[in-house]
Amino acid sequence: MKTIFLRGFVLAALLYSGILSACSVFLLKGKDHCVVGFNENWKTMPGMIVVNKRDIQKRNISWENLTTDHPKFAKEWTSQYGSVTFNLLGYDFPCYGVNEKGLFLVELYLEETSKVYNPKQANMFWAQWIQYQLDNYKSVQEVVDHLIDGPNIDWWPNAAGSHFFLSDAKGNTATIALLNGKYKVLTDKDMPMPLLCNNQYEKDFDNAKKFDFLGGQEKFDFAKEGKWEDRYNRAYYMLNSYQYDKKPVDYAWNILNSIHAGEWQTVIDVKNMNLYFRSDLKKEIKTIDIRKLDFTKNAQVKFLDIHTESLGKVNDQFQVLTMNKNNEYVEKGFPIGYDNKEFGTSETFVKLKENIIRFFKNILPE
Repeated sequence: MKTIFLRGFVLAALLYSGILSACSVFLLKGKDHCVVGFNENWKTMPGMIVVNKRDIQKRNISWENLTTDHPKFAKEWTSQYGSVTFNLLGYDFPCYGVNEKGLFLVELYLEETSKVYNPKQANMFWAQWIQYQLDNYKSVQEVVDHLIDGPNIDWWPNAAGSHFFLSDAKGNTATIALLNGKYKVLTDKDMPMPLLCNNQYEKDFDNAKKFDFLGGQEKFDFAKEGKWEDRYNRAYYMLNSYQYDKKPVDYAWNILNSIHAGEWQTVIDVKNMNLYFRSDLKKEIKTIDIRKLDFTKNAQVKFLDIHTESLGKVNDQFQVLTMNKNNEYVEKGFPIGYDNKEFGTSETFVKLKENIIRFFKNILPE
């Protein structure tokens, strides 16, 4: 029995290792530009872009809350800022996003992640933890300052977790990892280049220092260094080589496509608050003018499918997010996110869907 259990545990961990497991994110910044670039490398997956309102009362949702009959919660808040998020798992559960003040936050798989637990704080499912930060803070420093007194992150059961990259409108950046039961934070002074993949920052940076573009003895041949594990080195080389040409958004796209294009790709011009995106199924680049979105309390929560057929500026293509439509994305997203076919037919998933309806029935119309 013990052997079977261990095999099951290992299998679950191996399955999870594919979840959002190979991503790349950077900030291309200078005096006249501040541009985020992100590749979500995994596989073709459903998803929606959600316009999240300010002044909405929310509550923490843990994995236990999602999958059991224990609805008790320990934390409430009212969203201070509106945001645009990319959601695989339904409303309030983003993989990444940016708020109206320019705070950007994304998670990237990190195998050696551990849990950081403060018994005085509420547990919160990892995707909602991202939304919580976007709801409440406008700068990198504010997020970092409130890590300890903020909610504990719940990961998927029996699996590793992620580290996080964040940036803000002033060009500040940080990475947050959960290692050995503690938060490990690196800020600008610790990161010669605002760039993160799926290793701890120091590991990738130390490896890159052997090349000539960082003063090392080994010549970096961009044409030959094209393997999957060279993503960090290729991105660093391109970021380091950029000469401002008034087209930083185009250069950010060039970087993303040069280091293995993601199934979801996103570029955000933070100075002008324009968000650009595309997917592997719909490769044309679309644009969202964040400043023209309605984040007010009385507005309706709206969404746009990540694989939209629309072209150009898509602000007017957002539709009202109803409970029924949200459930469609939950049905498609959670089994994929869990990376376990059996989960989609399990009693746990039935309970999860019932709970999500209860959690958001006062926010989303039927």
